[in-house]
Amino acid sequence: MNQIIQKLKTFFENKKIVIAGAVLLILALLVWLFMPDIFEKARIDLQGGRVINEQLVVPETKEFVALEGTTVYQSQIQVPLNPKNNAEKIIVPKAALTVKGGYALAAPEAILWSPDSKPVFIKSLGAVTLDGKSSQWQLAFSSKTKPQKGYEIVIQENLIVSKKEVDSGAIGADFPKNWFDSDGAVKSLQALPQFSEATISAINFFYNHDAKRWRYGIATSIGSTSIAVE
Repeated sequence: MNQIIQKLKTFFENKKIVIAGAVLLILALLVWLFMPDIFEKARIDLQGGRVINEQLVVPETKEFVALEGTTVYQSQIQVPLNPKNNAEKIIVPKAALTVKGGYALAAPEAILWSPDSKPVFIKSLGAVTLDGKSSQWQLAFSSKTKPQKGYEIVIQENLIVSKKEVDSGAIGADFPKNWFDSDGAVKSLQALPQFSEATISAINFFYNHDAKRWRYGIATSIGSTSIAVE
């Protein structure tokens, strides 16, 4: 009799384990479907490094000038150019696009605004990663057929979140045929010994009208620097 009771007890305990496992599996599936960020955060944390989750804000731009593209300002998030270990690595989950990626997304909208639109500058407004990506980009365009007007497009992650005509007297220019992306600009700094201990916080892509060349401007902890793209 005792053996029968023990077998029944074991049977029901096993049933409880199976039911509990099924419930946990269903809960995990529901979280994965409706709260995917939790799984993404866990995946990123396993890689090591400090995860930066930004609260992105669309700027209230009413006008822009070409000088804005040439001036690179330090932002709050400093990313080591040459992290020595995982603790120094900065991971920005919302950083989805490089300069070229941002332009590819915005260019069709700029053409809809004005078929002869030309880029004036592209500026990171969010954190910048070592692969040249940012969580937020501001792109400025000009048009000869719309004097004293410009067009601003703001991208967050990989979506356009704002597009509007604003006042501007800035003049844009065609991109060069062969130009390297923002990841190449970051890599060029990583290779220089004077930047071995430096951090970066912002990237601009702008046209220098005096030299008639496009350049990258990068804000670093030891000052801003610029790199010609060809």
